[in-house]
Amino acid sequence: MLTDLDRLQHDRSLDAIIIPLHESMHPAFRWITRGAKVTRGYAIKLAGRDPVLVHYDMERDEAAACGLPLKSIHDYDYDRIFKHASSPSDAYAQFFDAMLRDHGAQTTVAFYGNLPIHLYLGIADAMATRGWVVHRGGDDLLQLARKRKDPWEIDAIASVGKRTVEVVECVRGALREWSESMTIGDLKRLVTMEIARRGITEDHETILSQGRDAGVPHSRGDASARVVQSSPIVLDIFPADARTGYFFDMTRTFCIGPIPDELQSIHADVLAAFELARDAMRPGTRASAYQALVCDYFESKGYETTRSNPRATSGYVHGLGHGVGLEIHERPSFSLLPSNEDRIEIGDIITIEPGLYFPEHAIGVRIEDTFVVREGGVESLCGGNYELGC
Repeated sequence: MLTDLDRLQHDRSLDAIIIPLHESMHPAFRWITRGAKVTRGYAIKLAGRDPVLVHYDMERDEAAACGLPLKSIHDYDYDRIFKHASSPSDAYAQFFDAMLRDHGAQTTVAFYGNLPIHLYLGIADAMATRGWVVHRGGDDLLQLARKRKDPWEIDAIASVGKRTVEVVECVRGALREWSESMTIGDLKRLVTMEIARRGITEDHETILSQGRDAGVPHSRGDASARVVQSSPIVLDIFPADARTGYFFDMTRTFCIGPIPDELQSIHADVLAAFELARDAMRPGTRASAYQALVCDYFESKGYETTRSNPRATSGYVHGLGHGVGLEIHERPSFSLLPSNEDRIEIGDIITIEPGLYFPEHAIGVRIEDTFVVREGGVESLCGGNYELGC
């Protein structure tokens, strides 16, 4: 939330934050500018004030459409500075110096976003010679501020979720019509087509894997493989809205034909772990506590976990979930590292996605929903139907 960013700036005595955009849209810039459709620009945020978008004149109409207060680069003598500066680093330092003084910043500034590090290390040094203290290290305050979602962001993510569920049901329907000639590639092409029809995009290739591939959590699957009976099929789908950029994340595990007893038992244990974490989760608690809770459960059933064996490749071999927003993996983290102090808070959008993996048995099972954290617990933004059968 933008109000969280104000608090974070005050807590760290940061006069100003600058978020540049150099040709490639980045979640930090997209968030602070509400998705301004520009190819280059600079957002400046002083604590307690609205962000300001500094734009290039050829994109003035697109900049105005975001609704933020605007400034042109030429308000800061951009042409003269970049024509006469001794280096690009010195030019940007002069430009940012003029921008900060115009907005009344005092001494301390931080840069966040998708930055060319070789350039910004030089900029930081050049700004120091002009009296600025450039914040270095520590947490990315934009990530921390983006953790809790405003109501309009929750609505945007829920909209992606509704369409994602529809795509998953298309796959379930296709599997009901299974034939011996069906391949994993056929299902992948169906997913791509149905995603595109609904105005969402595949940021990375959808995970759609079977058998031994399903036993390796992030295996994308073998497109040439025939879909076979009595083998688990893991569909992990994480599209983003083409307009807003917000992601969604959902996983289901399917099996066509007779379901082997071992697969049925493993699926039941994954579903029990999923429900355990879902039903226990409350705002105000440490996120890591739920990873520990699921590790306790799986270890009690005799499975290895990354807690009992950090190098495990069978059993529970990944974390419980993650935040979701303009990136597919955001805060909070469920990591058990001592440094992880993230808490579950009202307004968080998170996934719960336990899984068990046994590549040597050609078995992998994962169940995942995306949730919004409410006052009394978590609310799923997915449909139910966790059954293996189609």
